[in-house]
Amino acid sequence: MSLYKQVLTICILLYATSCTEDKKAPDGQNAYFDIRGFFTTEADRLNRQNPQILKEVNHNGKTEKKTLQITDWKQELDLFISSDINKPAWKKSYAIEKNGNVTTYTALDTTLKVRKIRLERNGKKISAFEISSRVNNEIYTSAETLNYYPDSLYTIEKEQNVKGLGNNTYKIEGKIKP
Repeated sequence: MSLYKQVLTICILLYATSCTEDKKAPDGQNAYFDIRGFFTTEADRLNRQNPQILKEVNHNGKTEKKTLQITDWKQELDLFISSDINKPAWKKSYAIEKNGNVTTYTALDTTLKVRKIRLERNGKKISAFEISSRVNNEIYTSAETLNYYPDSLYTIEKEQNVKGLGNNTYKIEGKIKP
């Protein structure tokens, strides 16, 4: 199995084990920035544009590069989409700090998977996202950092330790070609 397929399989398995039902707040209003909506819209836009991507996957120090076109951007950006913090139970779970064009959401409860979200705006347009997540349970520990720069670059960095399987680190970088 190629390095790319191994890392993709690990991502899918970890995502599947961390899924929870996702609902909007009962009043229809989001308490925080609508990450799910933003990345779903981005996925739809990128599906229409169909750009070429220079994708680099590094798993435990082994690197593989490919130029390709993503056929399903919702799947490609799924870790970003699933980092949405607008669940009714979490309505008061994040501190919001605004400093100029940067808004930061920080988890008040260390048991929440998504620990920090930092978004930067250029006027009304989002210019950068950084999402930090952490999971610590009896099966595995995982730390993940997601970065997204519209029309330019996205990265997924992950360190994990699965009991009985050991440590894994990987980084996925996708450069969107103009």
